[in-house]
Amino acid sequence: MSRPGWPSATRFIVVLLVLYAVKQVFSVAAFYPFSGHDELAHFSYVRTLVTDGRIPELPDLRTWRAGLDGGDPPPTDQIPSELYPYCRYTLDWYCEPESARWSANPPRIVTVPGLGYFPSGYQYVANHPPLYYAAMAPLYALSAPLSPVGQHYLLRLAAIPFGLITVYAAYRSARALFPGDAFLTVTVPALVAFQPQISYEAAMVNNDIVAIALTSLIIWGVIVGMRDRFPLRLSAALGVLLGLDLLAKGTAVAIAPVIAVAVVFALGWRDWRGILERGVAVGLPAALLAAPWYLYLYRTYGDFSGLDRVEQLQYWNSPMGSFFELLVDPQFVLARFRETWGEFGWRLIHLRPTLLWIIGIVTIAALLGLLVYGIAAWRNAPLWRGEGIARPKGWQAKSLAILALACTLAYLAVVEFGTSFALSQARYFFPVVNAAALLAMLGLRTLVPTKFRAAGQGVFVGGLIALNIVIMTTYVLPFTVTVGDSLVNWTWGG
Repeated sequence: MSRPGWPSATRFIVVLLVLYAVKQVFSVAAFYPFSGHDELAHFSYVRTLVTDGRIPELPDLRTWRAGLDGGDPPPTDQIPSELYPYCRYTLDWYCEPESARWSANPPRIVTVPGLGYFPSGYQYVANHPPLYYAAMAPLYALSAPLSPVGQHYLLRLAAIPFGLITVYAAYRSARALFPGDAFLTVTVPALVAFQPQISYEAAMVNNDIVAIALTSLIIWGVIVGMRDRFPLRLSAALGVLLGLDLLAKGTAVAIAPVIAVAVVFALGWRDWRGILERGVAVGLPAALLAAPWYLYLYRTYGDFSGLDRVEQLQYWNSPMGSFFELLVDPQFVLARFRETWGEFGWRLIHLRPTLLWIIGIVTIAALLGLLVYGIAAWRNAPLWRGEGIARPKGWQAKSLAILALACTLAYLAVVEFGTSFALSQARYFFPVVNAAALLAMLGLRTLVPTKFRAAGQGVFVGGLIALNIVIMTTYVLPFTVTVGDSLVNWTWGG
């Protein structure tokens, strides 16, 4: 008697993960060396950790200036001089690699009229939590015989497993929230797997993809917790994940209140004893894991982020506006939208407006569909005959509210960052990509009649694959082959 085959959903996710891994290996090679955001700085952090056995430190501007000796800057944790040819892809490093003077001796000090001297080419991500860099350290050490560029490509490959975790967590989240729904089972992980910028994060030397993967696991756990009323074992697992997330990137703080609200929603505010037990189960392991790092930040920089020192060093990085101004500013919103889908090569590769319009129309349709779904569910009036998901159970409706809360808090954190720094970016929202994907695909699903759903999910996945092919062949590869080392913006018009 033959063995039963894998369920169709299992076969799908296996095939999707294999395709994703192949795509990511290609992406690692396709993007110009060190052209990912802050790759030089992240690479240098790993190098310092391995070669010096310590975490790098941001220079204190006052102490650094006091240590100037005849114009020579005092020692700081620097980006290696041998990587100066890639200075275009970093911050705070005076960049003129064509100059015989600077290529032989990269600048380590700049003079800003009216402001004085500032360090140049320092490791400006030194205030980032150490988890990613510690995980990459053994691989860097083993690859010592390779050139820095070779080591960098190897570290890029090491980002792929975190992308695989993110895609798998998206699949499991969809299956946990709406079991048996084929449309969401297919489209949610496919959207995450083929979303260009999420793929970009999982092909770069950076800590963002680690935070994305960990937060994705937390979102999956929260959905299961909403269904099962957060058993203590799951709560403790969420606490460990939260602690690791806080050790991966500071943006993880935005997911902590989401977990707290989810626990209250699942148990009910009257069950104060159950809420307290879950709070301890989540909070204790998270605090034990993360507290030493944040105490180190406070001892070293006087705050729990190191951003005050960053603000002193980055004289050019001024606020983008007040919170309310940025919240209602169409240009701020549009810039974040462009960053969500393009702006590769550190904002050098801009997608054509036509392509952005196509993506924007699909996005608007998904949001409108989600609104229609919400109204239909509230009125208990399914849009299509035989529709079951439009009558969500109580825990499912609360889970959708929690997903919406996660997306809202993550975006508000992006806005808040812009009130202090000019480099607020859409990638700070990416950790909640699985929550956004679930909501967006639920919206699209609402607009597709039941009998067309199977074809619709195929069209959607095919469109995502086509989008990736277009971006690679029309934008990324021409940039890498022709002008990857140019200091001139490479833009597309029309």
